[in-house]
Amino acid sequence: MSNSNKYVVTIGGSNVDIISRSKKKILIGESNISEIDLTAGGVIRNIAENLCHLKHSCYLITVFGDDEFGNYLKNNCKNSGININHSLNTKLGNTATYLSVNDHTGEMLVAANDTKILENLTPEFLSSKKSLINDAEAIVIDSNLSKNTIKYILNNFKNKFIFADPVSKTKSSKLKKYLSFINVIKPNLEEAKFLFDLKSIGTGDLKALSLSLSKKNVEKIIISLGSKGIISFNNGEIKKILTKKQRVQNVNGAGDALMAGLIHGHLKNWEWDYNVKFAISMANISLQSKSTVNSDLSEKKVLKFLNENIL
Repeated sequence: MSNSNKYVVTIGGSNVDIISRSKKKILIGESNISEIDLTAGGVIRNIAENLCHLKHSCYLITVFGDDEFGNYLKNNCKNSGININHSLNTKLGNTATYLSVNDHTGEMLVAANDTKILENLTPEFLSSKKSLINDAEAIVIDSNLSKNTIKYILNNFKNKFIFADPVSKTKSSKLKKYLSFINVIKPNLEEAKFLFDLKSIGTGDLKALSLSLSKKNVEKIIISLGSKGIISFNNGEIKKILTKKQRVQNVNGAGDALMAGLIHGHLKNWEWDYNVKFAISMANISLQSKSTVNSDLSEKKVLKFLNENIL
């Protein structure tokens, strides 16, 4: 963890990831021979760990159950340098779990999650952390949080720089009413179509896309297009950025690495376009790891990738 007094507060999901990758093309209705790994995960926890690898001080406010998975996650966070002193420990539910079934290329076919325990992360609990949150350089939230908790954060910390991850199309609905309170949001294409009402606009028509996004009063938007790159929107300026094709080990966590890269650039006061290229490089390095977070991560390694691969 950095010696600087500056820190980031991340609020949201922390769970155990169970990831399977089949040896061959998956056959539906059959038992497929696969590699199965258990790792620490959760959108916000992943972002926090990535930030610690980049030498930032990071507080994680999440919920741990009183069980083996909870102990596993807490030990992982401590070993990664994530401060969990302000997280909630409870016997009211099982530690959150995420299950992903990936095909032989590393692409996710289907996933399931049990994050009900996060309902314990209430506005009342967060109000006891108000001083910590107010002093942060940035706040990061995900839509695993309840609607009331998201509303509380966005209404009570309007003066802070806020990053938001929609998590999924369904869960992103909790953010839709509060988009103007968010400084940076990172949806994938399906989430973006829902959040910004882009039903009839394709990613090829950047001018029309920019006009639609401008109406939502979000300062900065990154739309992930998977292997086709990203669309970057910054106060009306829009660009599409591509990368060279990479070998994929595991897609889980790539979006979280991208978000961490955006936060890193913000904390270092980088120019937006350069910040975005750094974030894309983070995501690509994540794709090359079997784990949800690439433990062999550093700013130096990301910059090397950026210089060699970003178009």
